[in-house]
Amino acid sequence: MRTIQLISLAILSALLFISSTMPAQSRKAKNDAEVTFSVPVDCPSCQKKLESKLPYEKGVKDLKIDLEKQTIWFLYSSDKTNNESLIKALDKLCYTAKEIEPEKPKQ
Repeated sequence: MRTIQLISLAILSALLFISSTMPAQSRKAKNDAEVTFSVPVDCPSCQKKLESKLPYEKGVKDLKIDLEKQTIWFLYSSDKTNNESLIKALDKLCYTAKEIEPEKPKQ
């Protein structure tokens, strides 16, 4: 009986380790979508304002604000929101947003 418990514990530990080391992209759900907007945000206080409000928008899973490029990247659940709703959320916070193509990684 003790051997079975030890084996079960070892298997469970291995599965937890493997799942925690998977890259975030491979854990992305199939209904997740990404979008990048050009937004005139250029100061840390504006960034804090957006980071405190936008995560509570329905469907938003993650966001990253780049002050230098003046962009906001969203990861969201496409069955709960869409690009137009995110633009409206930014508009409510007095920021105009325009969808842009994300930069491709340099090779």
